[in-house]
Amino acid sequence: MSDYIEFADSPFVEHFAHTHGQTAKKFLESFLQCRVTLVFSPAEEFENNFAADIFSSPEKAVYEVNSTTLLIAVHPPMYQDKRVSLGMLLHEPLISLPSLVIAEIVANQMLKRLKHAMTYQFDVDLQFFGKQMILDAIVDYISRGGFNRNTIKFVIDLFTSLRTMTFENRIFNTGLIITKSHRAYRTESRKCRLIPLTEPIVLMPTLRYENRFWYLADGSSCFYVCDRNLKINSMFFFDEPPSSSTSISTNFLNKSLHEQDIAFRTINGREMVIVEATGEEFTYSVGQWQFRDYNLIKKAVRSSLPQFTQQAINALLELVWSLMAQRHGSLIWIPAREEDIEQMTLRTTRLWDLDISIDDERYHGLILRLASSDGALILSQNSRIKRFGAIANLSAVAQISPSLGGSGELAAQFLSQSGMVIKISQDGSGSVYSANKLRWKL
Repeated sequence: MSDYIEFADSPFVEHFAHTHGQTAKKFLESFLQCRVTLVFSPAEEFENNFAADIFSSPEKAVYEVNSTTLLIAVHPPMYQDKRVSLGMLLHEPLISLPSLVIAEIVANQMLKRLKHAMTYQFDVDLQFFGKQMILDAIVDYISRGGFNRNTIKFVIDLFTSLRTMTFENRIFNTGLIITKSHRAYRTESRKCRLIPLTEPIVLMPTLRYENRFWYLADGSSCFYVCDRNLKINSMFFFDEPPSSSTSISTNFLNKSLHEQDIAFRTINGREMVIVEATGEEFTYSVGQWQFRDYNLIKKAVRSSLPQFTQQAINALLELVWSLMAQRHGSLIWIPAREEDIEQMTLRTTRLWDLDISIDDERYHGLILRLASSDGALILSQNSRIKRFGAIANLSAVAQISPSLGGSGELAAQFLSQSGMVIKISQDGSGSVYSANKLRWKL
């Protein structure tokens, strides 16, 4: 269309491509957990490669090609009644692509920032297309449920600062739940107790809070509860604290968050975590944001383990999140055939004649210890615990890629020749292997 030009043909391409464009790519890839390719001639490339006509509906920004490919096209105004078109290709997700809602919000942020930057010849801060853009996208996403943007932004800034605070020279965790109103936060449906404060406390940017105040809410068994106006009237206590120390889990979501509730947590002086009742989590650590959707992760694991019940899938993920949160190095192996256990391991340990299920809550503490001990925890295809302390027989290591760095990676890839392996590293990251390859990261 004559009213549009490709970004590649605009005078801004050099300003953007090698500085701000690379910053946007880096932060978006970390946030969305997929590859992001900037496309400077989207009209031509999207038409040729994906049969997508981005000018047929110029106001449309996101095009869903398939489950592993999303296209984004934005058209900020330039000059002389022209609009310039920039594209982004979201592909090769670690687990699954983000929802169309998040993609739309990212597209809108990119559009607004390009419009502003082009007005000022891209004389903007480097983080304008980096951390600042991701933060504004998160605020837009969380606020869509009726919360004030400035309120959400203030709480995010507050908890970003709280994550590194100390009390009596010790790092501590803390937590806050924002709900529509205290009246709407009914305890009978949340398996918790609310203890009213003697006097309400209103969180304000001009008010300083003692570390002792935040230290009292540990962000695991208890939280402060405030309404959308940031008035704290009570503290929330679980009747039965969630069995895992994770921020996002089936237990945590079912027992504490409903509808549009939002939980804010700090973890071990390193991370600030935002959890929505829908199972979406935003984590800030080491200067970058990451997004993960608990429901998408459950769906991906369920597709790989069809004989697991939903309760068993939930229990397996609870175990994985616990190990990740506690920085326990671990391997969990679900072999395709039980006979492969003897063939692919040098030794294993078995304590019981009766196999217990991964979702048996009576043995949660024991299962966590089995999984965090040396060697692999072995589960059957129907979610029963078969063995633990399994040592992989790496005599066939020639079949393994020499580029893999540690023995844990070697063992995970080797064992994944049969079934699926979940590897948790001591840095708190998780990886899933199958068919002798790394499939996706948690």
